[in-house]
Amino acid sequence: MKQGSKKIDKEQIILQLVQMRIVQMATTKTMLEYLMVELKYHTTYSYELINESKRRIGEIFKEEHQDSYETAKARLEQIIEKTESEKIRIDALKEMNKLLGIYKAIKIDVTTGGEKINQISVIKLIEYKKNDSDDKTKEE
Repeated sequence: MKQGSKKIDKEQIILQLVQMRIVQMATTKTMLEYLMVELKYHTTYSYELINESKRRIGEIFKEEHQDSYETAKARLEQIIEKTESEKIRIDALKEMNKLLGIYKAIKIDVTTGGEKINQISVIKLIEYKKNDSDDKTKEE
């Protein structure tokens, strides 16, 4: 298959996924099953296609609802400027970040210390020997 035709196929599949989500109200699980069972794609590539389709849906929504977007943004800006409550201001800022698309979950890798997950790590077990002086159950 040529490089160009592969790109067209990818675009067609993304459009199918967008159609599945919008028209058929398909869940991520349904779309994943379609890609993996029907089209025989690997899991990673399937999720990549699903994420791209979600991004496209967001773009479509943003284009179609630009007026609503601007109104919501203006209301949040007013709340942020006029409110006396710090809690309300913080909540409004969070909503503004979501609206602007800059509110993303930050994923932190706490399990591997930055190493690749597929690397084999050696775990050293340290045996702690209890001293007799540490024993609190000893009679005095």
